[in-house]
Amino acid sequence: MRFRFLASVALALAASSWGRAAVVVIGNYTDSEITFRLAEPGGKAKPHKLHSNHVVPLFVTGPVDLAYTANGKETKLRLDTYNAYVFLPDEATGFRFEGLELPGDPLERDTRIDPNPVPHDPPVKVPVTLLVDDAEQRTEKVWQAELRKRFDEAAGVLEKGAGVKFVLDGFDTWKSDPDAKDTAELLAGLEKVVKPKGGGLVVGYTSRRIDPMTDPSFGAGRGLSGRHILVREWVPKSDDERTEVLIHFLAKALGGVGSPDPGSALRPQLGDGYALRQGAVLRLDPLNALLLNLWGEERRRAAGVTLETLSPANRARLMRVYQGLLKAAPGDPLVIEYIETLERPRKNEGGVSDRPRPAVDAGARAGVARAVIRAVRERARGNTGSDALRGDALTAEYVRVAIEAALRSPGPEVVPGVLLGLGIALDDAGGLLDDALTSDAARVLETDVERKERVAALGNPTLAGRRDLCRRFFLGGAVNALAPERAERVAVGRAVLELHGPANLCLPALAAEFAGGAFAQAAFADADLLHRVAKSFTAADYLPLTAGLRDGLSAAKFEELYGGTSDGRFLTVLADMRARVRELKLDR
Repeated sequence: MRFRFLASVALALAASSWGRAAVVVIGNYTDSEITFRLAEPGGKAKPHKLHSNHVVPLFVTGPVDLAYTANGKETKLRLDTYNAYVFLPDEATGFRFEGLELPGDPLERDTRIDPNPVPHDPPVKVPVTLLVDDAEQRTEKVWQAELRKRFDEAAGVLEKGAGVKFVLDGFDTWKSDPDAKDTAELLAGLEKVVKPKGGGLVVGYTSRRIDPMTDPSFGAGRGLSGRHILVREWVPKSDDERTEVLIHFLAKALGGVGSPDPGSALRPQLGDGYALRQGAVLRLDPLNALLLNLWGEERRRAAGVTLETLSPANRARLMRVYQGLLKAAPGDPLVIEYIETLERPRKNEGGVSDRPRPAVDAGARAGVARAVIRAVRERARGNTGSDALRGDALTAEYVRVAIEAALRSPGPEVVPGVLLGLGIALDDAGGLLDDALTSDAARVLETDVERKERVAALGNPTLAGRRDLCRRFFLGGAVNALAPERAERVAVGRAVLELHGPANLCLPALAAEFAGGAFAQAAFADADLLHRVAKSFTAADYLPLTAGLRDGLSAAKFEELYGGTSDGRFLTVLADMRARVRELKLDR
């Protein structure tokens, strides 16, 4: 499908009743209302009506089938998720349906149904403080009422479009520089004297006169990298145009970029009279609507997400949309900056994105971990009789009930809580309790009585048919959750201690612990991974190949073959393990 310059559309972005994760954006660029039907595979088609000059995000579990009738002929199409589509006027048939071409290929996972979709609601709340400067002449009651009305209208548009709810966090005033020559200088002054509250934004209105010949802009901001927005009051002249200016800068603060669409609030030239035309609607363009929905999805995972801390999946999706917008509007500095940042993914030795982790509350993390352990213990009690699960199937079942229990308490503590809880729940040897690094965090999660009961009922959960690989995999994930920078050294140290144990050193078990750490990294980078794992957890997907890795190495044999842990021969083995883990592609 071809990317074409889009005619003016209106952004209604009404939230769909489908509480799903993936999104498709559909716009009606014709002069008439259009009726179409959407059906998820195997589901019943649902009718939709789309008003002229409106764009709507629809939330689905995967690719959907769209059907419409034009000039008496029915057309059926399969729509990919995370794409934008438009109905366009057509002389022959009245209208036609086209997709907006995005560079590159979609993710393979976007071509199939997500069996465990993450709901797209409730919206993330972003507090905003509105300020006027000391050049303001209106009374406090008047300017607060006018700015409140403008803010509510802008926030309503963006909540429907992005799943982010801007919430007014109060009013204030600030002293602006009377000698400032442009909006950039005023923005710098605002940033210097006003500190944002928590994770919120600051919108500062100025009544300072600025020579339009020097600076014709209506405001200034720094996009994703800033938390301050400077807006000139009194320009443009109409209320609708001033609301459009606010939408413009709030959308950019969410990740929006410039668009060539002459009706988008993100077009280069605002205040051009568009908002005053009959039928005009304050709106975004379809690709920016898609961008903001992706960012809204990310903010539901982590409110402070940045370009550097995106999940791998949405990093890839956002890259395609930003590249599509750059193709439509070459030269936009923000989109160029974002693409350059996205092209510099941070990697750790295991090949999984090394994104900074959100701050977690230790108490809340412990609560999630206890829920995980309790779920495994209760499932173990019921795993009796002729239908009792064993081996790898039992591990998969324990993982499923653990994740389901953890997801009942959404928040940043889910991932570390699951990892820590499984590290204890599937270990019958006290690995975390015996390690000084992890013992304090582990000791408070179950009593001695609970531990004895769990171990007695646990059965024989395995990975690839081996109990030790299962135990070490989940220990690796737990240690990585608590101390990622030391996880690999802990794994090697655990292996070295086994040189003098009954089983001696087992390199496949060490590789499993490396894989568990990489799994933890992937889960922190993409919380959706837990939903996928709850549906299917197999050794083939999460354990590296162990062919050629030695088992049962005594201290003497280890010294003969590898010298010691700092010997080049052993370091080569560790590098080989990391390469095997990278082949798993845990962030797919």
